[in-house]
Amino acid sequence: MKLTVGFLMLILSFILLPYNVQVEKITSSTMNKTFNATVITPKTYGKTSKKYSVVYILHGWLNDYDSMNYHTEIGKLSDEYDFIIVMPDGNLNKWYYDSKINSELKFGTYVGKEVPEYIDKKYKTVKKRSGRAVTGYSMGGFGAFNAVFHYPETFGNVGSMSGAVEISGFDNKWNLRKVFGNYEDNKELWDSVAVKNNLDKLTDKKFNIVISCGDKDFFIDINREVHGKMLEAGIKHTYIERPGKHNWDYWREEIKFQLLFFSNYLK
Repeated sequence: MKLTVGFLMLILSFILLPYNVQVEKITSSTMNKTFNATVITPKTYGKTSKKYSVVYILHGWLNDYDSMNYHTEIGKLSDEYDFIIVMPDGNLNKWYYDSKINSELKFGTYVGKEVPEYIDKKYKTVKKRSGRAVTGYSMGGFGAFNAVFHYPETFGNVGSMSGAVEISGFDNKWNLRKVFGNYEDNKELWDSVAVKNNLDKLTDKKFNIVISCGDKDFFIDINREVHGKMLEAGIKHTYIERPGKHNWDYWREEIKFQLLFFSNYLK
């Protein structure tokens, strides 16, 4: 009888116990600071010898490492696709970029190199670019593309939801000047970080790319332009445009499509 009960409890642990959410404190050696990151492991984690693909999700401006977990059912999606989900902190408004204006801001290196290294050391992960994806919403969409431009060996899959894929034209908004300086004095830098001006970096290696934006989003025109430039350059990608604005109603649904997309390639 005891063996039967024990066996049943083991089976129930596989069926009933959901994903696990925990906050990791990940130190940046380049910035000499420690930031939080939400890490979600699926319910199967630790119960088999499997190594897991990882999806890194970068938050938007004035959000943080827990925003996606709070606003969406990302944990259930971790279970559904059997992915580890990592949501690092972008320090509210630092744009996931190694600032040339302020040498203390190295968030491009942090999310592109330091966080994945930490996760690979602590968790049972697929330790190759084909097993990692990076995506994000709004500011995080900019950060996701910045990550693959500078760390193509880290990520083989990239996505963007309502991404700020070009910052020129928004020089008085979103603390951009603290990272990129005044547009008037740094026009070349501002223009150089636009996704459309870095498409050549997507042709050196194979990337699986998904871009989505709502048709009522204030970033829709720059996303359409990137889509068009990719078509002209012959860069294979998936582009999704559907009804929606720049808000959680859109991202709550769109993250489901992004993870479905990645599930076709992560291994």
